[in-house]
Amino acid sequence: MKLIHKLSFLLVTLVSSVSFADWTIQEENWYSVTIDGAKSGWAHELVEVDSETGNLQLSKVQNMTLSRDGMEISISVTTTFLETADGKPISVESIQEAMGMVQETKWIFGDEQLEMTTAAGGNPIVKKVPLPKEAWLTPQAVKRIFKKKMAEGAGAITYQTMAPELGPSVITVVMTKKNDEQQKVLGIEQQVIGWETVNDKMPVVGMEYYTADGLNVGSKMNAGFVAIENKLMSKHDALSPVNEVPEMMVSFFVEPNKPIAKNASKLTMRVKTKKDGTKVNLPSIGMQTVTLNDDGTATVLVDLNDPGSATEKELADESYLGASAICDGTDEAVIAIANDALSSLPEGASVSDRALALRSKVSEHISEKNMSTVFASASQTARSKVGDCSEHAVLLCGVLRAADIPSRGVMGMVYVSNIGGPNGVFGWHMWSQALIDGQWVDLDATLDSPYSVGHIATITSSLSDENFGAEMGGMLEIIGNLEVEIIDEE
Repeated sequence: MKLIHKLSFLLVTLVSSVSFADWTIQEENWYSVTIDGAKSGWAHELVEVDSETGNLQLSKVQNMTLSRDGMEISISVTTTFLETADGKPISVESIQEAMGMVQETKWIFGDEQLEMTTAAGGNPIVKKVPLPKEAWLTPQAVKRIFKKKMAEGAGAITYQTMAPELGPSVITVVMTKKNDEQQKVLGIEQQVIGWETVNDKMPVVGMEYYTADGLNVGSKMNAGFVAIENKLMSKHDALSPVNEVPEMMVSFFVEPNKPIAKNASKLTMRVKTKKDGTKVNLPSIGMQTVTLNDDGTATVLVDLNDPGSATEKELADESYLGASAICDGTDEAVIAIANDALSSLPEGASVSDRALALRSKVSEHISEKNMSTVFASASQTARSKVGDCSEHAVLLCGVLRAADIPSRGVMGMVYVSNIGGPNGVFGWHMWSQALIDGQWVDLDATLDSPYSVGHIATITSSLSDENFGAEMGGMLEIIGNLEVEIIDEE
């Protein structure tokens, strides 16, 4: 149920700087970060210029502290974007550190290709992907265009850029002027302009606030499950202690209208959103079949005896067997778990029997089942033997791939009978799917049984380095915004 903490990586500003050039500070700002009104951490932005080449370097660092059912979780995200003076990208480096687990990404921009190097506990994975064909702007080029358009009195500004946390694809950002008022900025009364901001990769609307000369003094974003605010302030105030840590798990529990029988093999549910006028949009995947109703609700049928068929595109998708930083089936520790699980099976065992054996082995291998980690990779979990739902899911996907069985991760909700009131609750969760005989079979390594009807899937992910961030970002609007009614069970 700590999938939510991975999403927090998508809601923050990033970055750190390492260089031997002669850098001069061009701009430096500090921000406080609050979640639902409670201070969660701080952010620091630094723009430097190389006096010899004129290259510009934007460094962003964000530290946040969150609570998961009373346990404090610390997250640090650091990113450095290096570009030329005329706006050509050179490189991006990003480091995400959470409770001792580190994930690193580096992009090197060539003339036609982008070289991506990722690492999360195992050997670095290097891929070369084509550069986007669309024109896009680097961070400092965006800043120059924005200041120019704002000075010209524009009421709307559209641009294309790339965001490292969302993968190597172009995103389109639309900013619309909403208000203009006087505010105190670092103790000085100034004109502040509010801009509504949306992009085509994340389904949330934000507000950004700028002075007349283009200084970013803060931002607000309601992601559906939380309201996040960054506010410009002095370094001393930004780094002041966090006194009330925001809760990021219990507050998202969803209580159904009645409990679910433990031995049910088929379950029908009606799912609706809490927000008026918002339609439910859930997929039919794996053992889940969804009917979208005219009133905006969705009827969800989960049948343990009827896994869904993969599409032709999915059958041909190599990413379900591919290695990534979060899910590396070529890692020696992951391979060792897979070999151990399969060694006791008879020769010629079916793919289904092999997948079930791998699921049981992952459940056994993760001997410390707790919330002390935050989205560790398969390589890290294979060595630490510690984790919650996301560690079980990505390690199971990794050992399936090590056994040459295509796999993917699933994000959604799971029913837990012994939490909350007499009806139990649905909590946010992650599990796995294996591609077996052309069908996607759901497997949950956190359970005593292979799977249960008390699951509601919202998205799937191949866990690839290229798409994982954007796929996770697609969940922001739905978390904390669902209600569940049990209709029928067998």
